[in-house]
Amino acid sequence: MKHRVLKTMMPVLALGLLPAAQAEMSREEFQQLVRETLLEQPEILREAIVKLEEKDKQAQQQQFEQQLKEQSAQLFANRTDGIMGNPKGKIEMVYFTDYNCPYCRRMNQTLLEVLKSEPELKVIVKDIGILGPDSVQAARLALAAAREAPRQYEELHQALMSQQRVQAAALATIADKAGLDAKTLQAKADSKDIADKLTQNMSLFRSLGLNGTPALVFPDGTLIPGAIDAAGLKDILKDKQS
Repeated sequence: MKHRVLKTMMPVLALGLLPAAQAEMSREEFQQLVRETLLEQPEILREAIVKLEEKDKQAQQQQFEQQLKEQSAQLFANRTDGIMGNPKGKIEMVYFTDYNCPYCRRMNQTLLEVLKSEPELKVIVKDIGILGPDSVQAARLALAAAREAPRQYEELHQALMSQQRVQAAALATIADKAGLDAKTLQAKADSKDIADKLTQNMSLFRSLGLNGTPALVFPDGTLIPGAIDAAGLKDILKDKQS
């Protein structure tokens, strides 16, 4: 009898329908049965965890695809974004980054290498600040440069990425060395327009279900979370061109 009950309990456990089984026995009997079942067949837990993880991944992918479709214009056709590479390139890629993220610095080196051999690559940079106040201020400065001096944006981007850690107190010096008017740029960085742009970038980042930088997003839904080496990115770009 016990084995028959256990056999019945397995799909119940897997489907999360425990209350239905509990209604047919006392709370103590039910808890004891569950305990005995899991002790005798602990693989049930592993199977349940795998199933839950699969469901979570499916839900995340569905959310990503839906948001990619809904936010396509903001992601790929917003003229206030900073650009690396060819502004008119046929291969577009969104790049979420934080200037104090060490993995972003690694990703930046990958992009610099790849851009040398990919003249049609347009990297749309979505500057965000998720690693503290200094990151937020650096992102605002970069966003201001994208608005005020788009042709010099990449120079400032590289200057910020070259720092071991960007600090707000050093931003004016970094901007000056990049050939920009630091005072004018900082005034723009402190404006409501730039605050709204940063909020928009963060909203896009979160709506796609992303939780870390760097992250690369292609119009066809290809997502690269985290840093990737040049060879790996070049392979992906080959697929986009075929």
